[in-house]
Amino acid sequence: MVSLRALVVNAIVGLLILFVANAIGLGVQLSIVALLVCAVFGVPGAILVILLAALDVAFAASVAPPILA
Repeated sequence: MVSLRALVVNAIVGLLILFVANAIGLGVQLSIVALLVCAVFGVPGAILVILLAALDVAFAASVAPPILA
């Protein structure tokens, strides 16, 4: 059985990976859902969020379209 400490460390490392990915400009949008995925699944969740953002499937930072005059 996995200890509670290992789960907490995994969640914290996953969140740190997500914040670093956002800081270096990988285009990951920090939303409540992305943070929850990383907090629950840890490092694998962070990798999943980064991959989905890189493939423009989900969690990608959106750019507003220019207003046409």
